[in-house]
Amino acid sequence: MLGQILNILTSPSIMLISVLAMAFGILMGALPGLTAPMAMALLLGFVYTLPTDVSVVAMVMIFIGGVYGGSMSAILLNIPGAPASAATALDGHPLALQGRAGEAIGLCTVSSGFGSFMGAIFMALLTPWLVKFSLQFASWELLFLVLFGVIIAGSLAAEDPVKGWMSGFLGLLIAMVGFDDLHSVPRFTFGSSYLAGGVGLIAAIVGLFGISQVVISMGPRESNQHFATQNLKRVLPRFSDLKDKLRLSLQSSVIGTLIGILPGLGSDLGAWASYSAAKQTSKTPEKFGKGSIEGVVAAETGNNAVVPGSIIPVIALGLPGSAGAAIFMAALFLHGLKPGPTFLIDNLDLFHYLVAALLVGAVLLVIVGLITARAMINVLRVPREHIMAVVVALAVIGAYASKLQFDDLWMMFAFGAIGLAMRAFGFSLAPLTLGIVLGRPLDEYLRNALIISQGDLTEIFQRPIATVLLSLIVLFMLVRVPFLRRSISTGIGMARLSRDKS
Repeated sequence: MLGQILNILTSPSIMLISVLAMAFGILMGALPGLTAPMAMALLLGFVYTLPTDVSVVAMVMIFIGGVYGGSMSAILLNIPGAPASAATALDGHPLALQGRAGEAIGLCTVSSGFGSFMGAIFMALLTPWLVKFSLQFASWELLFLVLFGVIIAGSLAAEDPVKGWMSGFLGLLIAMVGFDDLHSVPRFTFGSSYLAGGVGLIAAIVGLFGISQVVISMGPRESNQHFATQNLKRVLPRFSDLKDKLRLSLQSSVIGTLIGILPGLGSDLGAWASYSAAKQTSKTPEKFGKGSIEGVVAAETGNNAVVPGSIIPVIALGLPGSAGAAIFMAALFLHGLKPGPTFLIDNLDLFHYLVAALLVGAVLLVIVGLITARAMINVLRVPREHIMAVVVALAVIGAYASKLQFDDLWMMFAFGAIGLAMRAFGFSLAPLTLGIVLGRPLDEYLRNALIISQGDLTEIFQRPIATVLLSLIVLFMLVRVPFLRRSISTGIGMARLSRDKS
């Protein structure tokens, strides 16, 4: 792994791409309404043309930078650049109004880099162990694992779990469009030669996250914006401040990594969970929400630790832990790689390269973040109409560059309309993206399982892991549906009442 790190650091071309990708991610994350998954989606068409190792580095840098970038607008404007920065705004903006904006941004930057660094270390340690366990999975186990991931993502990424499940299964259905891989029978193509090749993954993701967000971002501007930049003097944090927050940073790194491993949770929950844990363990919990440095450190360490954590199940199980990880997984698919239990066996060097890229990216995040802190203030003052025009241009170029087909542009705008409609009716885009990415593997696992078992479904119950996963899916759905949950609670209550009477 040391050799991979040195390879990145000593290659001028890779370092240039790393710096540019990191800066782009920070910029996109800092602009209110634009997120890390959106930044990754916009450049998916560009990195597709790069060599695999360079593409991995670029996507990782955008991912890390995008999650961190939202803290800039959260601290200076009290408007989180992304949902993952909402917890940062609670204490970051009050600190800025107190004239401590530079201190808040400096500690926020170092904390984000520390969270990414520790997350990468946990990734290097946990992924091989998880792979050893996942090698026991055959087609039935992998099938139910994919379904379980979609169910969890749909349940946790949306307020209404039923809407989340509908979004996830719609993604699975969309992935079925085109010739099937086994018999080359056209499915849902409606006679279109373009659809025969399946829905363009890049066009779909760019439309969902890019075009729909542009339309939403052009809505009414928030009226209660306070731009706190008058005292942005010292950005570089003091060593004593960092030393005092080491325990809190380690705690938040562990929480963020564990949350990243679970499908569908994402950086926002990692930030809130770390923030809540910090408040519970703090000696001065009354300062939280009023300008607590501990709150900023915990939130930013936690949300950036989610990034490597969410990639762990991509590598070990072929199951992304967040929307950004799903787009990262899509990039691997586009390069002909197959994430899952055999990924480490077939691509061990690439895994080492990925961990090295995360470690280098964590250090690079601190350097680029501290250097660009003052410049970011001027960027945040740019009229959003100009910014959104650039975003649309990047979306069009990225979607077209993937396959050089004009039909991909129409598909991009179609998915932009779908994304806009789903947002309007309260449907989450993360389960939909997960379904689109995992649809083809699920189809493959189902076919293989049915061929091996010769259509005998009772074989499921002869496989302990498959039986457990199926039971978890059913139990999870029963518990999460409000009507069924109330019915179960009523039944348990009546049973206890009758037992007490007897």
